[in-house]
Amino acid sequence: MRFKFTDFHVHTTPWSVDVAEDGPTFEDYIKIAEEQQINVCFLDHFELYYVENDKTNPFYNGRIDDYLEEIDIWKETYDFILSGLEVEYYEDKEIKLMEFMDDYGKELDFIGGSIHEWIIGYPITTKDGLTKLLEKIPMKRIIDYYFELSKKMINSQIFKNVCHIDTIFRYINNNEFIPTNDCDISDDRVIDLGRLCIKNKMKVELNLSGLRFPINRTFPSMNVMKQLKKEGVEFFIGSDSHSLDYFKEKIPKVIESYNLLNPI
Repeated sequence: MRFKFTDFHVHTTPWSVDVAEDGPTFEDYIKIAEEQQINVCFLDHFELYYVENDKTNPFYNGRIDDYLEEIDIWKETYDFILSGLEVEYYEDKEIKLMEFMDDYGKELDFIGGSIHEWIIGYPITTKDGLTKLLEKIPMKRIIDYYFELSKKMINSQIFKNVCHIDTIFRYINNNEFIPTNDCDISDDRVIDLGRLCIKNKMKVELNLSGLRFPINRTFPSMNVMKQLKKEGVEFFIGSDSHSLDYFKEKIPKVIESYNLLNPI
């Protein structure tokens, strides 16, 4: 990599389904990254359920090879970009996920595991999806199951990196969906996940996406990050950009976070 700092988490169009059709392309990010002198890793969503079942999914029918080929073309010219994927964890698809990692783990520069939903069509990372899920399941059970599933993902050792470890709190927080009194939203739960990552030799993302939501903090929080750093967690930093403006705006924060993690 040419530059000192790397944003390990940006999404592009057409490869991430939650990016606008007129959203940023590889080339758009590359221009800004070169101007701002930062390495960039394309970490587009790879959700195996939708890849297998949804013909409109950008990776349907083996199109991952097109994705890799397109990035490789850019890498021939620019030495500050990385190919990556944010791969969704499914408890019932562990074998297929392992097979995928065997097939493509060495083809990609970076892969991060993540959890957005466990009941198909009810993502906890969208307000609409969480609202519908709360109509079916009590908030306490949703939070508890998120942490149970996160532990299973980490212990599976499918991934070497985990993204936005406590993203369950994107909307469940005191600024939006206020936790019910029976909910455990303590830092201890997140710290326990971090310790499990140490045990399984996984790196943890310091994800900046919460700064664009009312929760207005990183995932995990800075206090949790500092505690886990003391205990030996290795971090990577991602803006989780879905727009070019956010990517450019958060470059100083990415650099600031690296300097906080690794003071001179």
